[in-house]
Amino acid sequence: MNIVIVDDEPKIRNGLNKLLDARENWNVVGTFEDAKSALKFIYEDEVDVIITDIKMPEVSGLELIGQIRDKNKNVCIIILSGYSNFSFAQKAIQLGVTRYMTKPTNTKELISVLMMIENERKFGKEDKKEVLEVNNLLVLKAIKYIEMNYSKKIVLKDIAAELFISPNYLCDLFKKHMGKNLSEYIIEYRMQKAKKLLGQLEYKISDIADIIGFGDAKYFSSTFKKMYGVTPLEYRNGKNNN
Repeated sequence: MNIVIVDDEPKIRNGLNKLLDARENWNVVGTFEDAKSALKFIYEDEVDVIITDIKMPEVSGLELIGQIRDKNKNVCIIILSGYSNFSFAQKAIQLGVTRYMTKPTNTKELISVLMMIENERKFGKEDKKEVLEVNNLLVLKAIKYIEMNYSKKIVLKDIAAELFISPNYLCDLFKKHMGKNLSEYIIEYRMQKAKKLLGQLEYKISDIADIIGFGDAKYFSSTFKKMYGVTPLEYRNGKNNN
C-alpha cells in the first residue's frame, strides 16, 4: 500500500515516515512539506493513501484534497489537524475524507485506520456510497447540534433522538468519522469557546463556566487546566500580558 505524507512540520513528517514505512507491505512513497509538491507527485504516481495536514503555506490541505478529488475519487485521505471545528470537519466530510484526526496524533488509531483501508483494498468492499452519504450527514448534524446547544446540558440520547438513530450507533459513527469520542469533541468545543471568552474581561470565570454549559466553575477550571496546562485565570492573565 503506497502512502504519501503531507505536513509542513518536519518532526511529524519524519516520525510518520519512520512509523509507517517499517510496516510490512506499507510503503511511504513520498513526504512533502507543501501541497503543491505533493500534487505533482500524486498526479504522476500511484498512491493508495494520503495523510495530510490542513493548515499549510500557500495551498491548504483542504484545497489539496479538492484538487485531488477532481482527478481521483478512489484514493483514501486521512486528515491530521491541529484544528477541531465544524467548518473544517464539514468540508472534509464533503470531500470524502476517510478520517479526520486531531493532533497530537494517536499513532495506534492511525495504524488501525490504515489497516482498515488495507483490508478493504485487499478484499474489496460492497458499494456503500449511499450509506456513506447518509452517515456523513448524520455526523454533520451532530456537530451542528453541539454548536447550537453547547451552552446547555447536552445529553447523548437527545442528540441521537434528534437524528432518529440509537445512542450507540451515534457514538460509533462519530468516532469513526471524527477520530474521537462525542464527549471529547463536546469538551474540546466548549474549551475553545472558553478561550475566546477569557479574552473578554467583562466576564467572570464563573460567568464563562455558565455560558459554555459547565455551571460548576471549579469543574470548568480543572477541565481547562487538564486540557491546556493552566487555569482559566492563568490563561487570561498570560493572554493579557502578551
